[in-house]
Amino acid sequence: MANHWWDDGEFGTMATILYFANNARFNYFTSILESKFNFDYPKECLIDIGCGGGYFSEEFAKIGINVTGVDPSKESIKVAEKHAIENNLKIKYVHGYGENLPFESNSFSMATCCDVLEHVKDVNAVISEISRLLAPGGILFFDTINRTIISKIILKVTQDWESTSFMEPNVHVWDMFIKPKELFQIFKSHGLKNIEIKGISPGLNMISTYIYLRKHKKKEISLKELAGLLDIRINNNTQNSYIGYAIKQ
Repeated sequence: MANHWWDDGEFGTMATILYFANNARFNYFTSILESKFNFDYPKECLIDIGCGGGYFSEEFAKIGINVTGVDPSKESIKVAEKHAIENNLKIKYVHGYGENLPFESNSFSMATCCDVLEHVKDVNAVISEISRLLAPGGILFFDTINRTIISKIILKVTQDWESTSFMEPNVHVWDMFIKPKELFQIFKSHGLKNIEIKGISPGLNMISTYIYLRKHKKKEISLKELAGLLDIRINNNTQNSYIGYAIKQ
């Protein structure tokens, strides 16, 4: 999938991240930084774990943060490096795995880990490594998917059902989704204190959402248009996806 990261097209997995959730998540994270922390952006170091083609890395680099992106896909790293150069952004990209990150302890003041935890086999190892890399007082921004009946239905609608799906098959596996209480227990075991949790979901009701999914399936609207219509928001509904931040103690 690596060559599709920056396509302005219809590759569902990438479009879901770029068009559906990226802006809402980035705005939420920066609002936390601006309202609760006194950071001098040019002096801060952020590690973007599971950076893919560089969506989040580029957003943080644009506001002056020193960004390092890490991903297990060498092809994605190449795409991210190329796109950063084309856009005059100084971002360090490194091939690596969340379970064994090639950096010194306490070397970052911030970490992002989005669209990642629901895909790894050993969440405990990844959180352990993130905690190791964060300096005391450092911030982990995260999002992942809750393991609920609602998320199982949404997975069917968006990935499995022919009449409405727009993501490629087998991208997500419901059994790998993580309940918040499970994640926060792992945080605690590695010296991370969860501070806030919010939900991510469309601003529409289920009937309207279904209608627009059908319109996309019939090629009446593009994925980018669909994303605008769904109006993904940060809210208090954590039954599907959830987002938040934790602090290294």
